Amino acid sequence: MSLGGEYADLQRLARHLTRKNIPFAIRSGGHSPSPFAANIDNGVLIDMSSFNQTQYHPHRKVATVGAGGRWLGVYNELDRFNVTVVGGRVVDVGVGGLILGCGLSYLSDLYGLTCDNVVNFEMVLADGSLTNANANHNQDLFKAMKGGANNFGIVTTFTLKTYAINQVWGGIKFYSLDQLPALFAAMQEYQSKPKKDLYANLMLQAFTTNASVGAVLNMVYLKPVVNASAFAPFYSIPTTGDTTKIQSLTQMMSGQQVPPLPRWDWFATSFRPTASIYQKIADIVTKAPELATIQSTAGGSLAIGVQPINTNLIRIGNAHGGNSLGLKNVNQTWFVLDAGWISSDADAMIHNATRALNTRIKDASKAEGVYEPYEFMNDASWDQDVISTYGVEGKRNMRQVQRKYDPNMVFQKLVPGGWKLPKDDYGEYGY
Repeated sequence: MSLGGEYADLQRLARHLTRKNIPFAIRSGGHSPSPFAANIDNGVLIDMSSFNQTQYHPHRKVATVGAGGRWLGVYNELDRFNVTVVGGRVVDVGVGGLILGCGLSYLSDLYGLTCDNVVNFEMVLADGSLTNANANHNQDLFKAMKGGANNFGIVTTFTLKTYAINQVWGGIKFYSLDQLPALFAAMQEYQSKPKKDLYANLMLQAFTTNASVGAVLNMVYLKPVVNASAFAPFYSIPTTGDTTKIQSLTQMMSGQQVPPLPRWDWFATSFRPTASIYQKIADIVTKAPELATIQSTAGGSLAIGVQPINTNLIRIGNAHGGNSLGLKNVNQTWFVLDAGWISSDADAMIHNATRALNTRIKDASKAEGVYEPYEFMNDASWDQDVISTYGVEGKRNMRQVQRKYDPNMVFQKLVPGGWKLPKDDYGEYGY
C-alpha cells in the first residue's frame, strides 16, 4: 500500500491495522533478503517510497531525509551543497532499513554509525500518534531506536547530521584470489596501527567460489589526497585492476557493483583482528566443504566481506547519547558471508551451508579468544538472534521502551518480519 507521502493517511492506517489486528510489514528500499522484513503474505505491506524527500538545513547543519528514500537520491541532493551524511555504502539501498539496523558508512570511523548521527526520529506509533524521539524528547525511545529495527514504530523522517565532504580519493582495487592471504595480512596491519587515520576507510570482499572475480578492495580517503599512507600495507600487493582516483564520494560509491542474482542470504559475526584469526579464516573460506554445496546449485556464489571497525566509532556512539548495541570499546572486524543463487528450490540448502560456514568462523574466533558476540543487523540472516547479542542492559532497556510506547506489542505480534526483541524466560517480550 503506497500512501502518497501523507502523514495523516499513515496515522489512520496504523490505527486501523492495530484495531483490526491485521498483520503488516514496512518497506523502505526492500534491500534486506530476510523473509517478511520488507514483504508479507496475508497482510498489508506499507510502502514508504513516497516519503522520500531530502532537505538540507544549512544553519543547523542537518538534513531531513524521508524513510522511504534511497541513498543515491540523498547524496545527489546534498552534493548540491558540498555536504554529505553518514549513510549507506551501496547507493541503491533504502534509507530506513539501513539506519534502523544501525548503518555502517565509509564515514563511520570518523563520525560514527549512521544511527548515531540521527538527531531526530519522526515516527508513527501503534496508536497512530505522530511523535519525535531525540536527545530532549522521548530520550529512552531515541536510544532504543539506534539498532531497534522495526520494533517500536514506523519512522517517517530522519534528521541527520551533515559534514562538509565532497571530493575524495577512492575506488576499487582488484586482486586475484590467490592474494587473499596477503590481503588479510595487510588488513591486520592496517587495523593494528596505534593511531589510525580516521579519514581512511575500506571494505575487503573476496568471491571465494569464483576465482575469475577474485577479491576487491573498496577504499576511500575522505580528502582529495592520492595514495594516503594509511593504506600503505596494501600498496605492494599486485592488482589486476584499479579504479582509484580523485572523485566525489557519491561517484566513488556509485561505482560499486552488486552481482545480478535474484536470491541472497547473509550471515554476520564479529571478532578482534589478529594475524592468526585471519590466517584461519582464509583457510576456512577457501577450503571448507560448504563451498561445494553452495556451488552445486545454479548461480551458487559466495562472497566474504571484511569490515574493520575502529574504537572511535564506538566512542562517538557513546558521546551521542548511546545506542542499543552494547559494543565493546575495542578494534574489531564485522565479518559477513553473502551467498547468492537463482532457484528458490535451493533456499534451505544454501541457508544451512552458509550458516555452517559462519559457525566455523565463529568457532575459530572463540578458539583464538578473539570472538565478539555482536552481530551487525544489516548483514545478519533472518534466524540470527541479533538483538540478543546487544547484551543484558541493551535488551532490558529495549523491553522497557516497548512496554511504554507499544504496550500491546503491536510491532512484536503484527509485524512478523525483521529482528524482534528476544523473548524472556516466560516466553513473552519483557513481561
